[in-house]
Amino acid sequence: MLVGHEQQKSLVMDALESGRMHHAWLIAGPKGIGKRRFADWAALKLLSGDRGPADVDPSDPAARLVESGAHPDHRILAPPEEGKGSATATIVVDQIREVADFLHSYPSIAGWRTLIVDALDNMNPNASNAFLKELEEPRPKTVYLLLSHAPGRLLPTLRSRCRMLRMHPLSHQQTATVLQQAMPEAGPATIEALAAMADGVPGAALGLAGADLVGLGVMVDRLMSGSDAVAVARSFQGQGAIPQLEALAMLVPRRVAAAARKAPTPELLALYDEADAIARDSIRLAYDRVQVAMALADILARTGRIERLGRTQ
Repeated sequence: MLVGHEQQKSLVMDALESGRMHHAWLIAGPKGIGKRRFADWAALKLLSGDRGPADVDPSDPAARLVESGAHPDHRILAPPEEGKGSATATIVVDQIREVADFLHSYPSIAGWRTLIVDALDNMNPNASNAFLKELEEPRPKTVYLLLSHAPGRLLPTLRSRCRMLRMHPLSHQQTATVLQQAMPEAGPATIEALAAMADGVPGAALGLAGADLVGLGVMVDRLMSGSDAVAVARSFQGQGAIPQLEALAMLVPRRVAAAARKAPTPELLALYDEADAIARDSIRLAYDRVQVAMALADILARTGRIERLGRTQ
């Protein structure tokens, strides 16, 4: 079930009802906000002919065909998976050529043909240029649902041929609903803690389910009050501490940002930039976990000192 994004749903349905369906929708927003769920929803609306505001019934023939990967009028373009050709993190030009016949034909059983690209950011330059040619000469009744985590980095010529659809963060309750759907076994306390961490982007919190968020919050408070950073950093040595470190990397920039909002000093703003850079790169680049934890702990300690100094002045 697609939760939230009501304004974006209305824009797509209004275009469909009015007969002014744009051939390419650029669905933009941070990772984990629900872009792929939205693209799946929009594709099913087009393929099933369902004009209602709710999700398409899973028993609908179009829904069953899409679920099984057998719908002749629907394709998904994404980086190759392990065991399916040459696994890579990027969409390559050969994949664009493989869907060319599909894009150059007409619907066979539905009123539309749909292509989901997950995501444009994953296309290498050759693939982007080849895909741009497809966008320049779209076939009637073909709709591209194009995901992008950072649309500003895309080719300007590619962006100009799309209708932008920006996805906004969900409410706290909507976020909790999405997390509960994804984690039906989780208790209310876990869902509430994850929803608070997600900040309106449910996918950002799903990987943190194994973290002790309550204990982590206590740890952060202690570090800001001047507790031993070395002892805390060493607690992240074990393999099982990875979810804790990922959660810490999300939490520290937010704590520093909260402090900076109260007193936007140059020192706190610089600490936020430092924390954000560590959080952004540490997991992706597989930095040493203890060193990352130490650096984050040090940032919290310095933030705490600045806050205490501000209260005494």
